[in-house]
Amino acid sequence: MRTLTTELLRTTIRGERAVAEVPVIPDDAPPALREGLRRRRVAAGLGRCPCGATRHITPAIWAALCQSDPDRPTGHAPFNHTADCPAHAERLGPEIEHWQGK
Repeated sequence: MRTLTTELLRTTIRGERAVAEVPVIPDDAPPALREGLRRRRVAAGLGRCPCGATRHITPAIWAALCQSDPDRPTGHAPFNHTADCPAHAERLGPEIEHWQGK
């Protein structure tokens, strides 16, 4: 079974230096999977997806990100992709599973 790999991408969140873990786009990815992963990478790096989704960080999420080490926030900062966006979990998930052969 094929698996996605990830790499670290330097970015900023709320003006603070951060590192995002982003998927590596496989060479053999079909177009829909390639576009969904590309949008996830763009969103993580720029803080905004081409669909218009922005990083959704509530005060509670920010507090959790900073809890372990205030100088190096870590954790999950979600994006609310539009339903028709290739990066939306309900569209991207099945594409990943199909590519993996599940």
